[in-house]
Amino acid sequence: MDPRLLTQLAIIVELGSVTKAARKLNVTQPTLSRSIKIMEDRVGGPLLRRERFGVSPTEIGRRLAEEGRRILHRTETAQTMINEWKHGLAGELRVGVGPMLAATLMGEFFAELMNEPPGYSLKLHSETAARVTKRLKDEELDVAIIPFELNVAEEGLVRELLFQDRLAVFVGEDDPLARTKQVNPQALAPYQWIAVGETSGLFDLTRETLDRIGLPGVAPTIENSGDVTMTFRMLESAKTCSLLPLMQLLPYLKRYRIAPVDLSMKLQTRNVAFWTTQTSRDRPEVLDFLSRLQGFISDHISAPSLPEPDPQTPHR
Repeated sequence: MDPRLLTQLAIIVELGSVTKAARKLNVTQPTLSRSIKIMEDRVGGPLLRRERFGVSPTEIGRRLAEEGRRILHRTETAQTMINEWKHGLAGELRVGVGPMLAATLMGEFFAELMNEPPGYSLKLHSETAARVTKRLKDEELDVAIIPFELNVAEEGLVRELLFQDRLAVFVGEDDPLARTKQVNPQALAPYQWIAVGETSGLFDLTRETLDRIGLPGVAPTIENSGDVTMTFRMLESAKTCSLLPLMQLLPYLKRYRIAPVDLSMKLQTRNVAFWTTQTSRDRPEVLDFLSRLQGFISDHISAPSLPEPDPQTPHR
């Protein structure tokens, strides 16, 4: 099958219209219709269904369109590589970052990095720690900045501690508990809890912590595995609380109008690490990126070592 025909089919299916696809490809509609006819003759059946507002693929049309998408993606990737090479970028680094770090330290890091850009391109992906780890193991990413300890198998991966952190309960900055010393965990019972997936890669950490601090009957009202700024907004506006990493958020309390609760017990550590694969660990781009990141962390995370967590609270 002619790859050009497959890419044309992919664009038709993507746009749901032969007319729109013809405009995008800068060809006439009859030309595109002839291309579909050639493929249908080869297949021995229809690739598209005519519908009221356009077209949709048949099963074989969908599968062939997927092949066309892969061809388009590889072509675009090759063109990007050519453009980057022309601009002096020798290589690329695919970086995975959890949503919490993306909204705090890593956003600042990449902004600062642009003042002295590296000699390679960066492809950034922000997802939960569990998804980032999977993409790293599947070799879809080169490095990841996520929690040091995860509930996943670590075969083929290596990690290096970036900084120490621990979890804390956060509320809005105007909440009375934000100004109270040595808060008994029972004072949090009336609050609506928001579980943030980034704290563990799974949602069970909030529930386990609630059990350990003496609130077994309390359950999260909302589970948020996406943009963490939604959680910050809810903390600011309602009687809600959430379990979040303390050191990552300390520099941004005023920006997001949130505050940690001074609990009468310490919660578990949640250290942050630089993860990569064993095969990528010594790549020049990886070493350069890690060196830049370590320098940034040393300038922005300067607090003393964190106290040990309460022995009654599980360490994950």
